[in-house]
Amino acid sequence: MKKFILTAAFVAVAFTGPAFAKQEVQVTRTVWELSDFPELASKAKAVCESKSNISDKLKAACKSDTLPKVTKAGAFRNTGIGAELNTLIRQ
Repeated sequence: MKKFILTAAFVAVAFTGPAFAKQEVQVTRTVWELSDFPELASKAKAVCESKSNISDKLKAACKSDTLPKVTKAGAFRNTGIGAELNTLIRQ
């Protein structure tokens, strides 16, 4: 009886082993920059130079020239100052 249980356990482990195999795949990603979208860059510069009501964080980002990341669609990421910039550019 013990041999049967041991054999069954060994067979179960032997057949489920490959099911947990891990594959490692190399992924290439495209990183978009503001220079890829010159129209967006000019609009962002216009927003930074305008005297409109912009937040202190956006003022600091404009002064240090550290604007948020750009998406594939040619807009800023829609979080934080990126959302504010996208809104001001659309207006």
